[in-house]
Amino acid sequence: MTPPSSPPADNRDLAWLDGCGEAGALIRAFDWTATGLGPIESWPQSLRTVTALLLLSPVPLVLLWGEKGIMIYNDAYSVFAGSRHPSLLGSEVRKGWAEVADFNDNVMRVGLAGGTLAYKDQELTLVRHGAPEPVWMNLDYSPVLGEDGKPAGVIAIVVETTQRVLAEAEVRESERRFREELEAKVAERTAALERSEENIRKAEQALMQVQKMEALGNLTGGIAHDFNNLLMAVHGSLELLRERMPQDPLLLRLLDNAMAGAQRGSTLTRRMLAYARRQELKAERVDLRALVEGMKELMQRSLGGTIVIETRFAPDVPPVEADVNQLESALLNLAVNARDAMDGAGTIVISTAEKWVRNTDGPVRPGHYVRLSLSDSGSGMDEATLNRAIEPFFTTKGVGKGTGLGLSMVHGLAEQLGGALVMRSKEDEGTTAEIWLPAAPALQAAAPASPVAAPSFCRIPTTRTLRILTVDDDELVRATTVEMLEDLGYAVVAARSGAEALNLIEEAAVDLVITDHAMPQMTGTQLAIRLRERYPTLPIVLATGYADLPAGPQIDLPRLAKPYSQAALARMVEQVMP
Repeated sequence: MTPPSSPPADNRDLAWLDGCGEAGALIRAFDWTATGLGPIESWPQSLRTVTALLLLSPVPLVLLWGEKGIMIYNDAYSVFAGSRHPSLLGSEVRKGWAEVADFNDNVMRVGLAGGTLAYKDQELTLVRHGAPEPVWMNLDYSPVLGEDGKPAGVIAIVVETTQRVLAEAEVRESERRFREELEAKVAERTAALERSEENIRKAEQALMQVQKMEALGNLTGGIAHDFNNLLMAVHGSLELLRERMPQDPLLLRLLDNAMAGAQRGSTLTRRMLAYARRQELKAERVDLRALVEGMKELMQRSLGGTIVIETRFAPDVPPVEADVNQLESALLNLAVNARDAMDGAGTIVISTAEKWVRNTDGPVRPGHYVRLSLSDSGSGMDEATLNRAIEPFFTTKGVGKGTGLGLSMVHGLAEQLGGALVMRSKEDEGTTAEIWLPAAPALQAAAPASPVAAPSFCRIPTTRTLRILTVDDDELVRATTVEMLEDLGYAVVAARSGAEALNLIEEAAVDLVITDHAMPQMTGTQLAIRLRERYPTLPIVLATGYADLPAGPQIDLPRLAKPYSQAALARMVEQVMP
């Protein structure tokens, strides 16, 4: 719309622009004729009044006059306009801010209709310094009435809030990052606490398992010791009886069956002692590859033709220090278990690998090891069964089909050798048994040893007079040992305790003492120490089924492993007597 015309005025009518700053001077000098507003001298009073007011305001104000919104603004707005000033002065708002033309079209439409608009932190993309930039503003638009009392223009209060909005956004972003970091740290600490609690739980379970296994080991070792004494009496008596029995085939066959049963009992007690880590071991350097290859044919015959045995040997695996016989027995035991788990048909893989353990989280202490593994393609075990697999007398086989001592024996053997038995299994995925054994130290060059003649056994001539003191708290063992020695032609004195032995030896001089170790009040070792103090040259033999004696004063003595035969007893006498 065209503002109403006013009577012409002289230059004195422009005095209202005096003192209106740089913007006032620009307005005074601007040629308004081409804008549609006409010469400034002819502006209506309403336009002059609102222009004078906005020029004196410190707040950024812009007047959009007429239907096209011709722009008139103050110094504060010129700062907001940036490089668009002074070209915005006298321009149509739609063309002056072309990038937000649609926004300003709506402002003009509402304002000229008598309406108002207000925006808080309104974001618009403006070009103020040569490039588009997001700008946030508080905008208030109000209509300005003309001479006829109708809206002739729109005045806008423009307060930029970009700095505050960005600062608040940065604070919000910082708070968000802080919350995320805090939540992440809380989650991390929570997870760490959960892991710590889980580790504590596992450690407690492991400790309980160790304590349980230790208790079972002590119980098993004690039972094995008692069984050894019983078997000693049974086997020794049968052996003596067979020597004196008439050559009756039926009677001899019955005796042989009884002796075979006693021998099987001895094997069972050895397994129990192996679990309890109390068996006597003869450690030597063992090449595991050679051992497995040497056993392969035996295992194949034992397992049957439906079992395939594969071997996978890592190159340059060092030897280990182990008892060959016990290790062979352990490997065969594992193979039989694998066969049973596969219902008699499947594949067994035996492998070796060199391992260096550098932390304490593994199954063994840090050090140099060789891992001997036997894997099967059987049904595997669930977690509950796996956790109990090495417990003595635990078996999943039917009644009469297993003693439950096989894995226990392997476990005890591995630990006694300084290693471990590790079982890995999942249902329907088979089972792997790993025997970890310390690698043998490198050999040092040494002078060739002189050949030593192998000890021979012959019955001790009865013409050799020896008085032997045998000491054992078990009456059956003591009586059997007396019978064996007397049958060999020796004079025998028997004592049921260490104290009785000390008294007897004072009364009757003896040439040799054979004593049990595990006796009440005074052990065989303690007795030997007392005897050595009195008789330094007296030969003493310790008869025991234990490999490692309990803590306490020790003495280096030849050992006779229980249960022993008459032949073993005779060999020992021959070896220790000068």
